[in-house]
Amino acid sequence: MTVPDVDRVLRRFLAAAASDAALIEAIGALAPAPVEAWRQTAAGMIRADRPRAALTLLDAALQRFPRDVELRYWRGNALRLNGLVEQAESVYREVLGEDPCHRDAALALAFLLREQGRIVAASAVVSASTRARAADAAESQANLGFLRECGAFAAAHELAQEARARFPDDAGIAALAGEFALAVGAFDRARDALRAALAREPQRAPCWLRLAYCGRFERADEPDVRRFEDAWRDTARDAPTRACIGFALGKALDDLGDYARAASVLREANALARATLPWDADRWHRFVAQRLAAPALPPRAPVADFTPVFVVGLPRTGTTLVATRLARRFDVRDRGELNWIGAMHDHLAAHGQLHDARAIAAAAAVVEAQMRRDDAPARFHLDKNPLNFRYLDLIAAMFPQARVIHCRRGARDTALSLWMQYFAHDDMAFAYDFGTIAEFAAGYQRLMAHWRATLALPILDLDYEALVAEPEDAVHRLGAFLGATPSAASAPTGAIATASVWQARQPVYTSSIGRWRHYAPHLPELTQRFAE
Repeated sequence: MTVPDVDRVLRRFLAAAASDAALIEAIGALAPAPVEAWRQTAAGMIRADRPRAALTLLDAALQRFPRDVELRYWRGNALRLNGLVEQAESVYREVLGEDPCHRDAALALAFLLREQGRIVAASAVVSASTRARAADAAESQANLGFLRECGAFAAAHELAQEARARFPDDAGIAALAGEFALAVGAFDRARDALRAALAREPQRAPCWLRLAYCGRFERADEPDVRRFEDAWRDTARDAPTRACIGFALGKALDDLGDYARAASVLREANALARATLPWDADRWHRFVAQRLAAPALPPRAPVADFTPVFVVGLPRTGTTLVATRLARRFDVRDRGELNWIGAMHDHLAAHGQLHDARAIAAAAAVVEAQMRRDDAPARFHLDKNPLNFRYLDLIAAMFPQARVIHCRRGARDTALSLWMQYFAHDDMAFAYDFGTIAEFAAGYQRLMAHWRATLALPILDLDYEALVAEPEDAVHRLGAFLGATPSAASAPTGAIATASVWQARQPVYTSSIGRWRHYAPHLPELTQRFAE
């Protein structure tokens, strides 16, 4: 049977509304055909959203060609789309057992595992596939991107080091290797890889920022400070790259105590960022008004053996510090900044299901799986996405047993810290102007006051100043709030993928309190906009 004949079989099948009779006719028409025709027909049915028919057809095909790996791969896809995920996983693993280089089966299995929150297993599949196939640079980068999306930074770091050894001249591989080395705290490796990436492709904007995050600068003649200075003088660079260079140089100048010049460079960098990522103030005000007016959501019954912890507040108020200290001292799994709460709110709202108890329970099950994952079990699982403050009503409905730690910090220090960072994300576009920071903060304060007045969710306020001034007392207070007892041994700091990556691994210092005073003579709007 030729490819056009396959097209005809599919057209007849779909024209007959994919009826059982049409399916029987299609199977009969394929009876004398070679295996490729069966594969293409099954794939066409799956793409046409007919997975039940595809599964029946594939079962018939495998009676004729029982050892065909491609047919079994497509059967795994059909099983998955029919909701038979355990059977699909078994089939994918059988395919990979016979053909470890089957990339499509590896990716299908990895995505299936990730959907279930089985991040360790998904990472292992992608890593094994990359090694088995001796993946080229493009495929290696794609696989490393998958690991990044999983938050599997340790596995990504290991794989990226291997890829860099194989492709020493590839700037993309070097950039990823630097990113993952930075996340796991391998700062020397990160510097080496990021410098290599920028030497080959200076337009890789995030590499400039990550290089600045690799440590604290002590001297103006350090190579990386000179590198930032030289790059900043090149005004011909595109706006996103120049913005990143400006924020990197501003961070270095701040480390060196050159606050006047840091303020000047950061003014220009923030202007570039505003042009690249404009903030829609009206949209934010509408969002806050809608959240304040939203009716209460139907609560789900608490899950006895799962206590999620959400660390919220304005960004740059100590959320990373809180998460790392809790994970070191107590039986807490720090999952970093997850995006599931906002995504689930948008999904439920788009389908008109925000007040559907079953839909909320289903969304909660997804979030729970992504927080539990498949590593060692723990009593508490922590999401430190600070912007989850926008959806505390949904958190309360999904997880009445949740605990919320609300991080606060002096307004001027918070605003300055925001203004000195380049976030490159639409949700953070307010951070490049003190006026829009003040507007965003006002909406945040209104929402937090509203949640306190309307939700039964336990919320602990924790001031950054208290955390850094008396860290032991603050950690004890956090443990008492959670009802946690200290672990027998301190856990090492896990991966950190935020601008706090270096600071969070250092001893706690109080020098960040009142930092705004260094900039008051150079940024008068900071003291004008924010009371202290």
